[in-house]
Amino acid sequence: MPDGDSTTRRRGTPRSRRPRSSDSADSTGSSGIAAPSGAGPGEATPEGPPSTARRPRDPFLDNARGILITLVVVAHTIECFFQSSQVFPDTVYTWIYSFHMGAFVLISGYLSRSYRNEPRQVRRLLTAMVVPYLIFQVIHELAKMLLQGHEFHLQLFLPAWTLWFLLALLLWRLATPVLRQLRYPLVFAVAIAVISPLDADLDSTFTLGRLVGMLPFFVLGLVTTPQALERLKAFRHRWVGGVVLLAALACAFLLREDFRTSIFFLRSAYGEDSGILMSMALRVAVLVVGVIASVALLLVSPRGRSPLTALGERSLTIYLLHPLFLMPFRYADEVPDVTSTWWGTLGLIAAAVVLTAVLGSGVVGKLTRWLTDPPIGNLLVKPEEPKASRPVGA
Repeated sequence: MPDGDSTTRRRGTPRSRRPRSSDSADSTGSSGIAAPSGAGPGEATPEGPPSTARRPRDPFLDNARGILITLVVVAHTIECFFQSSQVFPDTVYTWIYSFHMGAFVLISGYLSRSYRNEPRQVRRLLTAMVVPYLIFQVIHELAKMLLQGHEFHLQLFLPAWTLWFLLALLLWRLATPVLRQLRYPLVFAVAIAVISPLDADLDSTFTLGRLVGMLPFFVLGLVTTPQALERLKAFRHRWVGGVVLLAALACAFLLREDFRTSIFFLRSAYGEDSGILMSMALRVAVLVVGVIASVALLLVSPRGRSPLTALGERSLTIYLLHPLFLMPFRYADEVPDVTSTWWGTLGLIAAAVVLTAVLGSGVVGKLTRWLTDPPIGNLLVKPEEPKASRPVGA
């Protein structure tokens, strides 16, 4: 079963050999995206225990998320206009998908290290993930009804297009206390990711395919220590990250005829056209590629505040809002074949970057916070009970 609303097909679409993605982080993020930590608007999990003085945000991870959320919007924009197998958009699209959602999930795992199902954390899950998921699921179904003439049919357990990441992140966060108790959590996660696709019924219900397929990225972030992150930030030869990402782009170009982009979606059961062992080996290879490219992206991310920082801080807002501007093209019967020329693809990329910058502005964040982060947490979660003080002399 395809992901979300990806069963929709555009009439008049010629010779496309790339399956329509349902994420583009993710995609989780990012989709995709990685929901920010609990220090700002649209953020889902605080970095540490409650304290009277909030620790200043480290712009490093926000800069990485700023890059990733831009790539998410670029990939979705190309996807909505991509009608034929042109080399340039095909290469860019495959390159982005080879790592961008894995990197978002990895960062999400790192920012979930302190999650322990405390009332304040549950409150953030509800207001930053559950309620926005329900709101935007309705919006996606209304868009299909208005743009395609479909009857309104709400599917709460089959995420529409980009919304798989919110549901997956919610379930990963809830599983965090259990995952942290495992002796070898990363081995467990990789085993689940490789073995689960043997079930032919694995599909996108409850985003289960991606939930298990991308679990290793989340667990890798979960077991990463602040000391390990500091060592990565202190690595002098940051140019290595750029070389790795360029090499990945070259591989996406050279191997575009040999592999389909869908192998990076990590959402479906193994196909019948290749052997089981080959499929399992390919799944492991995809995970390895995603981790290497994610580390490379962290190496090239700026260490101090930059224009990317604000985008990273508002990545969840951008992730939720940008499909609203792309829906008319995604659900249209026909769209201009803009990607048939290299300059047309560059124009789409530029438009996606501008859209990201606009949606990441403070003005848009304030105007849409009621939609992307409804302030109703106190209505949904009972107040935290004060801890009883110990008697003197006890």
